[in-house]
Amino acid sequence: MDVIEAIKTRHSVRAYKPEPVPKDILAELMEVALRAPSWANTQTWEFAIVSGETMRELKQSLGGKASAQDERYPDIPRPEWPSPYRERGRENGIRLYHLLGISREDTKRQLHWFVDMYHFFDAPNGIIVYIDRELSVWALLNVGLIVQTIGLAALNYGLGTTILAASVSYPDEVRRMLNIPESKQLVIAMAIGYPDLEAEVNRFCSNREPLETMVTWHGF
Repeated sequence: MDVIEAIKTRHSVRAYKPEPVPKDILAELMEVALRAPSWANTQTWEFAIVSGETMRELKQSLGGKASAQDERYPDIPRPEWPSPYRERGRENGIRLYHLLGISREDTKRQLHWFVDMYHFFDAPNGIIVYIDRELSVWALLNVGLIVQTIGLAALNYGLGTTILAASVSYPDEVRRMLNIPESKQLVIAMAIGYPDLEAEVNRFCSNREPLETMVTWHGF
């Protein structure tokens, strides 16, 4: 797939087919993604890739905590976005709920949707991204670069992805199930699998601010 087409095509996939991605495909994808840039080639990222019974148990564990609305305690605290960033996120959520027909008063469906995030949107595979705790915030830039690279490379294999903060909201559970040492800080997760192209939710595409809002030009 053309790089520009991939950038324009990539979006968060929120419904997946049940068949898991073969390990050799995931290994090939990750081999490509590891070419992502990083600060001074430090390559500070590490990954746990999950499938099968382990994936089922991970979904069950995280989904159970979300259903009970247990307090979240991510290794990296959730941000409190000021304006205008807060409004952009809110507008995105309103549009998505409108597409799904979830009203403001329908707390039951809202909770179901909330829990679905912790189920990796029923993706057959998941990726947990983590780093050494001792690293500086610059390591998070490296993670952002490779997560985007994974999302773009996935399209070449007919795969979709969703980048998920929800799935690292209970890091002790994830570390225990995947044997990740306490010395590692969980940063982000990804759902990955074959998109269900018939699902209405996969028609959703988030908005972007216009170029003139984000870019200033100098010396032209």
